[in-house]
Amino acid sequence: MLSAKSQYACLAMLQLAQDYSSGETVQVRRIAERHGIPSTFLVQILHELKRAGLATSTRGAAGGYRLSRPPADITLADVVDVFETADEPAECAAAQSPWGPAMHEICCELSRARHERLQSITLAELHERSAEGAEAMFYI
Repeated sequence: MLSAKSQYACLAMLQLAQDYSSGETVQVRRIAERHGIPSTFLVQILHELKRAGLATSTRGAAGGYRLSRPPADITLADVVDVFETADEPAECAAAQSPWGPAMHEICCELSRARHERLQSITLAELHERSAEGAEAMFYI
């Protein structure tokens, strides 16, 4: 499971990906309102994404944030790794058990598989998926 901070970061980056081709910046308030993210928390998240080189910002009334590179060049792993470690578990909760080493091995495999999956999905791909899902809605 991804932390709330990582999930909010992914949502913010997806919004920036959607608006990337316009060349315009996106205001924090717009992202926060659209996605239900507390704006003070979002500001912290965007600062961390900027420090990581994934986003840029412009100050002023017309300022905001935008991706530092095209959405096809940023993976979910790039975003999530800013907030969560990609390291394998250092310890196993069941270390005292004779089955502890096997459990630790499984935990490491799961960690690697998760990271590999996040590396395989770009913001552009995820944005396409979300657009397809929005088009498939039917109302009665």
